[in-house]
Amino acid sequence: MIGFLLSLLVGWPAILVTVVLVLIGLIKNQYRFLLAAAILAFPFSWFLSGFPVVQSPVFLLPLLIFGSSYFMFRGREMIAWLLGIPFFLAILLLLFVLSTGAS
Repeated sequence: MIGFLLSLLVGWPAILVTVVLVLIGLIKNQYRFLLAAAILAFPFSWFLSGFPVVQSPVFLLPLLIFGSSYFMFRGREMIAWLLGIPFFLAILLLLFVLSTGAS
């Protein structure tokens, strides 16, 4: 049971839900979706960074989404989108790395 919960918080389901929430938040200009995505991004980003011994700056990914949420709340949609782009690029890089390592 705990393995199932861990896979939901740290695995691909959490990453996909986070990406969908960020997209909905950016497209609909709703900061609440971005805030929920940032909270959901903490477990998997810390896991990917090698927490507790931080070996990678991946643990900063939720801060990009928090910043995007803040700027969306302030009405600065362009800055919110610009902060969302590195998050999408990091997830895309992770997808490419895992797909090349599997074959």
